[in-house]
Amino acid sequence: MSKCPNCSAELRHEYCSDCGQRLIRPDDLSARRFFRELFDEVANLELKFKTVRTLRGLAMPGWLTAEYLEGRRQRYLTPFKIYLVCAAIFFLSAPLAGFNLASLIESDRSGTVGRLASARVADNDPRRPLFNARFDGRVQSVYTIAVGIEALVFAAMLQLLFRKRHWPYGAHLVFALHFVAFMYLLTIAAGAAHRVGLSTDVAAMVGYAFLVLYLVVALKRVYAEATGLILLKAGALMLLVVSLNGLANFVAIRLTLALA
Repeated sequence: MSKCPNCSAELRHEYCSDCGQRLIRPDDLSARRFFRELFDEVANLELKFKTVRTLRGLAMPGWLTAEYLEGRRQRYLTPFKIYLVCAAIFFLSAPLAGFNLASLIESDRSGTVGRLASARVADNDPRRPLFNARFDGRVQSVYTIAVGIEALVFAAMLQLLFRKRHWPYGAHLVFALHFVAFMYLLTIAAGAAHRVGLSTDVAAMVGYAFLVLYLVVALKRVYAEATGLILLKAGALMLLVVSLNGLANFVAIRLTLALA
């Protein structure tokens, strides 16, 4: 049995179980292998550039959606991929955005979340830290799933409001995925603003103000209707978003408390 040249452990598979280095092959130093690895590195680098380029495009309301619908897609991540990227960023930054049990209890003026949590595990119970950790890990997953469903409903609402365009549902879903991806990032920013001293209510109001502005400009750019109609439809969409966000929060917290 061969040994790993990197750490001298016995090699049983293609990759060393101790250090992770791949088994060295006779053709590793061949020109063919060299150019294949070079191609892989360049491809990975291009993916990184594409992600940055897509995030930059996402910051311009409606621009990324318009580019995709007009067929200019090669330079950017697909709508579903950029949604997943932003969901992952949100997932990793959730504590900053206030999506942990301690922050939720602190921001809940009614005290309902704290009472429900204490009913499951008392505050002075030695198991409480473990319960909090389980809650924090699961609430982010449940909320992310709920927001994914929100994107589907948002797209259906777009199709209803802009039915005269006769676009397929998938076109509206592209807009919805880009919008919700931006909403993830804005939620993180609002949570960070609260961490530096802004009250929860003010941070939420500022966040929604930015979201309304983003939505109006994005709708105008993509659907190109009269400004008055765009404002009316943006108002209807924002009512839907606020309602769905509230429902997503409610479901995520209650379901996670039941599962934690």
